[in-house]
Amino acid sequence: MIARLFGIVLVLALGACSSTGTLTTSFDADAAAFIRTAGQAEVSGQAFLRRNDGIVVYGAGSEVLLIPKTAYSDERMEQIYGSGKISYFGRTFTNDDPDYYNYARTAIADGEGRFSFDNVANGDYYLITTVTWMVQYAQQGGSLMERISVQGGQDVNVIMRGY
Repeated sequence: MIARLFGIVLVLALGACSSTGTLTTSFDADAAAFIRTAGQAEVSGQAFLRRNDGIVVYGAGSEVLLIPKTAYSDERMEQIYGSGKISYFGRTFTNDDPDYYNYARTAIADGEGRFSFDNVANGDYYLITTVTWMVQYAQQGGSLMERISVQGGQDVNVIMRGY
């Protein structure tokens, strides 16, 4: 009886950490189109994680994505990050719309995890990047997300961090 109960709890726990999800919202290219409009703002920042031993690891060489905030991206972020800003587990979606990736801008972080996007239009966005490192043969670290808002052409500087 106890073994059976343990098995049920284990199955439920593993299901909660599932790396595959399904999206209920459809991607709307018109809602994301503002990212293709030239704006006046610069979005810049730095990404890093602090390891358990206190050492800071920067997002050096990591791809940073600037993604327009839409109903579709809201649902994706909720499923990946929940109410937080860091995810230690990757996630894929069974019904991901490939056009979603055509409405994102990309930058590469420098050696100190710094990045920037020029000519960003007013609107709400998500910034996404990864900070990883190797311990023996195992990759550690995670994915970071920040919600930002560009208003009035004003520059935005963001610190993307996790502890």
